[in-house]
Amino acid sequence: MYEKTISRSILNENTLPIIQSFCDDMPGGFFIYKAFGAGELIYVNKAVLRIFGCDTEQEFRELTGNMFKGLVHPDDYPKVDRSIQEQISGSSENLDYVEYRIIRKDGTVRYVEDYGKYITTSSYGGIFCVFINDATDRLRERMEELEKINARLKNTLSREYQYQKAILHNASLFFEANLTEDTFISSSGLSSSGSISDMFRSVNIPEYTRYSDVLGYVSKNVVKSDNEEFRRFFSIERLIGCYSNDEPEQVMECEITDRSGRERIFQFVALIGRNEYTDNIIALFVAKDITDISAKKRLFQMALKEANAANIARQTFLNNISHDIRTPLNSIIGYTELIKTNPKDTEKICHYLDNIKLSSVQLLKIVTESLELTYLESGKASLNKEECDLEELLCDVKKRIAPDAAAKNITLAFDKSRVRNFAVYADYLRLEEVLWQLLDNGVKYTGEGGNVVLRVEEDENAANGFGTFTFTVEDNGCGIEEELLGTIFEPFKRVENTTASGIFGSGLGLAVVKNIVDMMNGTISVKSSVNKGSVFSVTLTLKLQGVQRNSPDIKCGSSNENFMEGIRILLVEDNPVNLEIEKAMLEYCGCIVETAVNGREAVKKIRGISSKIYDIILMDIQMPVMDGYEAARQIRKLDDPNLADIPIIAVSANAFEDDREKSLESGMNAHFPKPIDITELRKLIGKILHISK
Repeated sequence: MYEKTISRSILNENTLPIIQSFCDDMPGGFFIYKAFGAGELIYVNKAVLRIFGCDTEQEFRELTGNMFKGLVHPDDYPKVDRSIQEQISGSSENLDYVEYRIIRKDGTVRYVEDYGKYITTSSYGGIFCVFINDATDRLRERMEELEKINARLKNTLSREYQYQKAILHNASLFFEANLTEDTFISSSGLSSSGSISDMFRSVNIPEYTRYSDVLGYVSKNVVKSDNEEFRRFFSIERLIGCYSNDEPEQVMECEITDRSGRERIFQFVALIGRNEYTDNIIALFVAKDITDISAKKRLFQMALKEANAANIARQTFLNNISHDIRTPLNSIIGYTELIKTNPKDTEKICHYLDNIKLSSVQLLKIVTESLELTYLESGKASLNKEECDLEELLCDVKKRIAPDAAAKNITLAFDKSRVRNFAVYADYLRLEEVLWQLLDNGVKYTGEGGNVVLRVEEDENAANGFGTFTFTVEDNGCGIEEELLGTIFEPFKRVENTTASGIFGSGLGLAVVKNIVDMMNGTISVKSSVNKGSVFSVTLTLKLQGVQRNSPDIKCGSSNENFMEGIRILLVEDNPVNLEIEKAMLEYCGCIVETAVNGREAVKKIRGISSKIYDIILMDIQMPVMDGYEAARQIRKLDDPNLADIPIIAVSANAFEDDREKSLESGMNAHFPKPIDITELRKLIGKILHISK
């Protein structure tokens, strides 16, 4: 209580002159200011004026605004104010110490030490008595020493980080060089056992002391294409420049010939720093053989790129195929409903039925091409090489494409004048498919009144017993842009979808063609110009039959429409809808048809007759009780040769080549795919029964 009473009376109007006379000439700065309000200055001594570079008290008060806050650098005041508030709230009897910057009259910045004491007086209220001293030089020395310590710590940390990175890079060898002095600091490599050994000795490099000499020696083993880049990367001037540009880590890869003469891919990492004591630029080089990793990376990137491209193409295909499948389905369903609403309008019904047939054919084409491509790419597909007459094949292809060409008034021409040998061994159906797909493309992408030509030429220089044939399909249609020609044969690729082009198709036809041609060890090429047309060429080498016709005499004229009149057929089919349709179609052609609903019933019917009353059997494959394969085998085992030899045609929705092979292996004469094209089925029956069509 006594001390507080003294402090309250220590400063008033009477004691202030005494304090002033006592403190004015003190060597250290001393001032008094009010602790509250604006922090008005009550008294400053001459030393304070000197610290702030003022000649008079009036200059000082103008410089500071006669407030304590005006003494302190604006950036430091928040820190000082917190110290003031802590002393006021704590009413500490000890002096408060704080460091801060001031701005002198001449604008220079100085550091001061502040020892303050908070006192409560009766005349002025709360005040601060402060001793200050210019501590700039002492603090600068302390900061410089701290900066040196900090620099050493940073350098140590940097070196430690460099070595850590060297280990993490899984280096097979590394070395440290003084770039400023062009010398080596250390050089180490890993032996086969994993221990550290002298790099020079392990790789038989002469013990050079200069960094540039070793660089010159090693560069001799760098492959020529990478040599210039190798020298540039390890250049002293470049590496020092990288450090100056704050680029302390540098990486490069190059091919180097190792001691065994193998070209290996090495990755070099340069970690650049500065020696704090000598100020020299130091580089740690890490070398790693990444040949295997690089090869795997390239393969992975290629595979990833191809997979991404394939996924994009597949997704585009699925989007397009979904549209192209739903479009004909919509037509089929829609026209079926329209027929129900107009049951007596014959003209409209015929129109609707024509469109249903067209949509069904379109849908079948999409399904067939999709399944065919999947089958070809599975690796299970094989060729059925049999006797084949190219003249007959060309005739069949022409009959197949002629209606589509006629619908667009397209002139369709076949030129086979340069063929000498028509009798060959080939997969008839697949070769026919190749030619038809190319002609179909030509007709689809050629406008009204255009021209499509198929030329067949036989090379005169083929090996003995073989013929090399080039099938060329040329049109004067819309053509293909040059940048698209490289992908035209890829699966799921199409120049434009059905919506954009207005031309129906799945975009799989050419992919199917390419797969078949590859299976036949042939080649296919394309030339095209936009708005001028396209030329597709397929070259195949086919084995020749021993006997050739002197002159082809097969005509592609009209057929005998009534040749099936009276033919007796046993139709074996378990599906009642299919049975009804197939029976009606055959009876419309004049055939006499009996039916069986499974293989066992068919065998029973054959066994139950004493003489051959069926001319041919049409056999479904997948049936309950007994399938078509087993039924055919049992028929072929019958004792009566007249019954055992009845021709059997497999009629099945299983349409792949291995399905056909199974049918033939079970004893059937041929395999015909569903859905049934009655024209093609008539042709096949006529061929098997040797009936003129």
